[in-house]
This record gives sequence, C-alpha cells and structure tokens, in this order.
Amino acid sequence: MNATNEQDIRHALHSKLQKQYSIKGDYLLIDELSLEHGRNRVDIALFSSYIHGYEIKSSKDNLLRLPNQLLQYSKSLQKVTFVVAENHYKDVMKSIPKWCGLILAIKGPRGGVSFRSIRRAKLNPHVDFFSLAHILWKAEVIELLYQHGVTEKLEHKSRKDLYKQLSMFMTIKQLSLEIKTKLLKRGNWRVDGQPLSYDG
Repeated sequence: MNATNEQDIRHALHSKLQKQYSIKGDYLLIDELSLEHGRNRVDIALFSSYIHGYEIKSSKDNLLRLPNQLLQYSKSLQKVTFVVAENHYKDVMKSIPKWCGLILAIKGPRGGVSFRSIRRAKLNPHVDFFSLAHILWKAEVIELLYQHGVTEKLEHKSRKDLYKQLSMFMTIKQLSLEIKTKLLKRGNWRVDGQPLSYDG
C-alpha cells in the first residue's frame, strides 16, 4: 500500500466530482464546510440535488473523531460518503451505517490517486431540519420567511425561533435546495481562506 495524505485525496476527489457534476447543471463544492456553527466540519460538501458530505480518511489519519463526526453528519447532511485509504477500509466499513457511502482511495506507483466505489450513499433517514438550517445565515433565513408571506418583524428573533418558523413552511428537501441557491448567490464568501468552487 502506498501512503496517502489528505491533500492528495482531496485534489483527486475534487476533479472526480467536478467532471461528474458539471454535466448535470449547477452545483457547488465547498471545502471544510462548518456544521452547526463549527461543532464539526466535513472535508468536502457537494450541493446538487442533495447536500452530500465527503469525509476523507487518508492513511496518515486516525479514526478517533469518527463517532462524533457520524453523529453530526447524521443530523446535518442528506448524504454522506467516506473516502478512505486501504488501511482504514475494514474499520470504517464496520463503523458506518448502511446509508453511508464508501469509496476506497488508492495511490498508484506514480503518485496518482484513483477511486474504487464500494457502496453508494443513500438518503440519510435522520436529517434534522434545525441542524441543516444552520448552514444559512440569519439574514437568509429571514429573507426566506418574508418570501413565504411572514409580515412580522423578524430581526430581533433568535436563530432557534427562526428555524422553527421556517420548518412550518418547507420540507428538508425544499430547504436543501434553498440552501444551495443562497450559497450560489453568496459568491466568494469564505473569509477563512477555504476554497469554494462552483459551476457558474
């Protein structure tokens, strides 16, 4: 087994996803997407028909954070795929639920990373509306509520109250599509130096 690092896998995965989704229309790829205001991050988030998180485990990583990551991803992402080096394959396979996808990352003798799909991700049955809504800025939630006919002043309300109100107007599926629309409108909004790619 040739040792892999996180950046090698990330770069190859970006290329794979961009080739796959550029044909399908608008999509968005975000590195290190913060979930529930920083409680956890997922390595790559793909916004297309669903919000699909990709978590990378290179041969140099350990799996200590996996239980906490699974707990967060189960609440905040509609699909989840783990992209793992060969040394982590068996342990990750035993640890993740059946709705999670699994991709094996293999580094060739010349340094290139290839992927072998072991299991395709299915829809996560445990998504929590409130955890998903955390991806939106407060101003974006207020804008959505006004679009749905709410007339009261909302700026003073807490995020929790706004999310609760929003849940009365839309499903998780509708929310995920609105999140993608809002993120595409933000443009180059990342202030922490993390890259954002999208099909313009």
